Amino acid sequence: MDPVFQPVLTTIVSGDLESLRSALEAEPTLVHRRSSCSHPTLLQMVACEAENLPDAVGAAAVLVNAGASLAEPLVAAASVDARPVLLYLLERGAPLDGTTSWGPLDEALYWRHLELARVLVERGAKVRSLRAAAGLGDVDGMVGFFASGGLRPEAGPIGSPFPDTVPADRANVPQDIVNNAFVMAAQNGWSACTAELLARGAQVNACPPGFHWRGTALHGAIWRGDRPIVEWLLAHGADPAVRDGMVGGDALGWAKHHQHAALIDLLTAEEGST
Repeated sequence: MDPVFQPVLTTIVSGDLESLRSALEAEPTLVHRRSSCSHPTLLQMVACEAENLPDAVGAAAVLVNAGASLAEPLVAAASVDARPVLLYLLERGAPLDGTTSWGPLDEALYWRHLELARVLVERGAKVRSLRAAAGLGDVDGMVGFFASGGLRPEAGPIGSPFPDTVPADRANVPQDIVNNAFVMAAQNGWSACTAELLARGAQVNACPPGFHWRGTALHGAIWRGDRPIVEWLLAHGADPAVRDGMVGGDALGWAKHHQHAALIDLLTAEEGST
């Protein structure tokens, strides 16, 4: 973060909450100020770095009591499964569904924090898109986003924690929405959802918008080291030679990069059989 935040960051990292309160009383604008680099706000820093802090919830409490905004940090907490901070922010009134079409549930599902996603749903988080239903493994929920003539409008738009991966002219394209949900289902390990979406027109080798790795469902499953889904995808036409749009890696290259030995063996054998 910007140098102006450094004295306050020092108190958070050390767990000195009294000094944190004093620093914010001396310079109250820091609780709202946005940094030009790294974490945008102090509370978002606490949410993202919670695992490395001595008292993340305590620091969050000081910042919230000083007037920090809650919505962005709630989504940030979901991105890293910082559950104690997330639950604290909800208790303090953070909006369960966020303030945009991309909320905490979407963030948790994107990063495959499935237990956290279930906690959010149990607390009442809305499943607002085909992508979210697919990420949760909810076949019936997915089906509800289809109508006799195709997708319902509520199935989209495509969202992402990386907005530059969703061109404006593709966010509401039905084929892209289905393909995006297919990748989400695959990377979260739901073969029944991938099968349902494939039957409804998903393209097994598509690189849909919305994912920072800019790859296929096979890339996503390999990233997560999910051999059953990798095998399922290969059996249903996934092409291991397709390269992602981020680093230009094929399936075997991804398995090697992520050091998934069982997948390296599987994909090497697949390569040798073609």
